[in-house]
Amino acid sequence: YVTSSELRVLNGTFPDGLRGSLYLLGPGQLDIKYNVQRELEQATRVFTYGNIMDALPLLSKISFDPINKTIVHRSRLIAKQAAGRIHMEHGVNTKVPGALYLTDTNQTVLSKFIPKAQHHATPEGECCSQGIELFMPLQGSSQTIVCTNHVGALQNIDPADLRPRSTVDFKSVNSAFKGALSCPHMQYDSNTREHFTVLQDVGFRSTTYNVVCISETQPEGYVVASFAAQASVLHSFAITQDYIIVPVYPYDSPLGGMSYRWSDSLLETLSFEHSRPVMFYIISREYRRVQCVYQAPAFFALHQINAVQESATDSVAIDMVTYDDDTVLRRMQIKDLRKSNSAFPVPTGVVRRFQLNGITMEATKYVGSKGNLSLIPPAHSRIVRTERIELCCINPIVAARPYTFVYALGHSETLRGQPTQSSVGAMYNCIVKLNTNDSSVEPLIWSRTHCFPSEPVFVPRNDTEDDGYVLSVFFDSMRITSCLVVLDAQTFNEVLIAQLPAAIPLSFGHAKFAI
Repeated sequence: YVTSSELRVLNGTFPDGLRGSLYLLGPGQLDIKYNVQRELEQATRVFTYGNIMDALPLLSKISFDPINKTIVHRSRLIAKQAAGRIHMEHGVNTKVPGALYLTDTNQTVLSKFIPKAQHHATPEGECCSQGIELFMPLQGSSQTIVCTNHVGALQNIDPADLRPRSTVDFKSVNSAFKGALSCPHMQYDSNTREHFTVLQDVGFRSTTYNVVCISETQPEGYVVASFAAQASVLHSFAITQDYIIVPVYPYDSPLGGMSYRWSDSLLETLSFEHSRPVMFYIISREYRRVQCVYQAPAFFALHQINAVQESATDSVAIDMVTYDDDTVLRRMQIKDLRKSNSAFPVPTGVVRRFQLNGITMEATKYVGSKGNLSLIPPAHSRIVRTERIELCCINPIVAARPYTFVYALGHSETLRGQPTQSSVGAMYNCIVKLNTNDSSVEPLIWSRTHCFPSEPVFVPRNDTEDDGYVLSVFFDSMRITSCLVVLDAQTFNEVLIAQLPAAIPLSFGHAKFAI
């Protein structure tokens, strides 16, 4: 639906004062047909991506017009040239190592000898399906939507009609931005208008992490700091007013950089090590260096919720949705998700708060130790909420500030304390609101029978933290259609439900709202 289509309101009224556009990024193409020549006839076969994180993306836009009280939708597949190459090559011929999470490329061993040195330079030749950045300065313009992936590609999208303009990599922005692996979820500081991300330059013996920044005043960007650690799967990180906090999860690669160089799938190269700790690298934004390092027992996280700097105690508290290991990624295999006789095997995590105390004192020790990692202090942690959730958001006004509420997806039966055999590992089927400061406050839950929502997005209405709207697009499996739901963030009552012109995939690549 590349042209605009007005949504049909099924229930409720237009949300008072809601203005702007909701951008959603999710899997759009899982299967690509290709032809093979047999002796006497042609046959059609299908290439299927292995992991849902690898699928070719669909970008959707839902715009709210408060004057005419209309809601308009458009969407576009933004990797058509990548799909065309799969049709021609009968599989994926990756251009950089670890370009896939866990997918059989359907290529011969000879493809391993093809040099992997650069991205596909065409506007729709790269699969940028894992993150969205709003109005990031790129190629001389800040009027862009930028879609990202975990191998350093930046897809420049026209925010009006969703047409891909170009695809570049970080090294083309600044030659000092070295690293084939990148964190797909960048961090944005609305006060300084800076966009941050973390690159990994995987070597044969060690990996260099480069924390980089791009801003309106410095569109060419600069390297904030660099440090050496083992390669890791890094999906997100955190920032505060003064610090950038990079968690390095415990991974091992049997042959080091050699294994990575010859692998197409990242999760085949790296294996999670439960016996090693997670390292939190604290980087000073002012001094542009690693201040200190903290450690915690092994865990894995896809998403940070918020990080709050506490001046009185000279500490930082980071809230994350945590797991025992990276099973959440490895269980997103499409062949398993499609089994009709089994539940959707997507795990959920618990909200855990990590306290990094005495940063200034630890920074002095770290400088004196000359980077001796045997003197690393612990990151104290506690479970904030026992409810299991994923794909969370907060009011953007309280980002990097003390906050109370988090909005996320979960399993309604488990959250209501009514687990059933069919709900174990089932697909997210509800939106939940949790109070992170008082675990005795019961969660607010929105759900509908046979409906499965995408990641919620909070749109503030005024300065009160939970005064606003929670937006999500859900799939109605009975009617085989998708609908937009707008909830009152305080009460979780439905304000509006509107039907989209067609079913769209659930938003695993996240969503952003732009005014």
